[in-house]
Amino acid sequence: MSVITVYISLSAPLHATEFVTELKHGYSAEKAYALHNEWSLPKFLVPTETGAYSYLHLGEFLPQAIIYREGKVSLLEQKTDKKVGQITLPNKEGKSLTLESMINDKASPVQGVMVLHKGKVVFEQYSGMRKNDNHVWMSNAKPVASLLIAQLEEEGKIDVSKPLSTYMKKTVGTAWENIKIIDILNMQTGLDLAESYKNRKNPNSSIMQFFAAELGAPNSKGIKQTHNQALFSIKALKEPGQAFEYSSANTQMLGLLIEAVTGRKIVDLISERIWSLAGMTGDATIALSPQGNAIIHGLISSRLVDMARFGLLYTPSWSKTASEQVVSKSAIIKIQQGGKAENYIKDPSVANMLTKRFGEKPLFNSYQWDAVFSDGDFYKGGMNGQGIYVSPEKDVVVAWFATGFAEISMESFARKIALSY
Repeated sequence: MSVITVYISLSAPLHATEFVTELKHGYSAEKAYALHNEWSLPKFLVPTETGAYSYLHLGEFLPQAIIYREGKVSLLEQKTDKKVGQITLPNKEGKSLTLESMINDKASPVQGVMVLHKGKVVFEQYSGMRKNDNHVWMSNAKPVASLLIAQLEEEGKIDVSKPLSTYMKKTVGTAWENIKIIDILNMQTGLDLAESYKNRKNPNSSIMQFFAAELGAPNSKGIKQTHNQALFSIKALKEPGQAFEYSSANTQMLGLLIEAVTGRKIVDLISERIWSLAGMTGDATIALSPQGNAIIHGLISSRLVDMARFGLLYTPSWSKTASEQVVSKSAIIKIQQGGKAENYIKDPSVANMLTKRFGEKPLFNSYQWDAVFSDGDFYKGGMNGQGIYVSPEKDVVVAWFATGFAEISMESFARKIALSY
């Protein structure tokens, strides 16, 4: 199947799948080999048993670089709060379901959920994975890039109000040249890169060319481009700074910017500036394109607890996991105040979808986070149901892995959990 068909398949409806509970105990060697041999990108990108297997074993299918941990593991205190699992929300038929019953339903696609309050584990369920499994983050990885940008801002190495070409001379002569870095961070570049339903169905769209190159496949014209060639060839459509248009291409460009400014590989920077300082339980990995670029817009894999620890860095209880403060107060304020409501609503595919999932309209997106609320809470979601929700004020983190979207959205449960404290 062509890469074009692969990405068109992203528009297909995502349903709960009964095979998820089988993942909890792992597979026999025979079954694992069978799933490995059946793997294809379409099965990775839509909920299938083979895809779910690869979410937990991505290194079997794509080359990986290691994001290293260091030092002692910070043991998070377990303090189960029974009210979390009993929080209820209505389904489409108006029947109330608890979080625990929704997660553990045999048809639920949710694989693991962790809730932290004041740095303590108050809820933890693994209905479709083992506790020590590494699971792919999908687009939950995007804020990792924005955090590195925020750190470089504070060190005076990047001014996000300046155009990209200030730091990347390779962009001169391209449509990226005069785009301000803040407009890349907030996905309002005006470039022809939106990951819309229309563009995913169009084999000639720029985003489809980008994805083809990322996978090492020829584009719709039969031409093989490198990841960077496809990224740099994206054209302008409108003035930047006018409208939010979600695209992984923005995050990938941020990764190149970080490497240009520091002269370092982004995987090493994640290790040194984030992972090695945060008391992580294990190493993480990041998948690579054929030319060796770390796919920073989505393909980090780690244990659920370590994705939750990443969220914890944005809360007052950061010291429960980290040896030093990784996320500054000013970086959090930039997320909470850095978006534009008038631009957000111009991408209804995201704004309307998240309003439906949360049951509440977010204010805007900001610094690679998908949704920021009036109380300062923020959220990032990943393809096929991954999510991380952070409430700095309530000192709450909700993190989850999945292989599809549940009957009642985890987003709405996450919001209600945070508001319950």
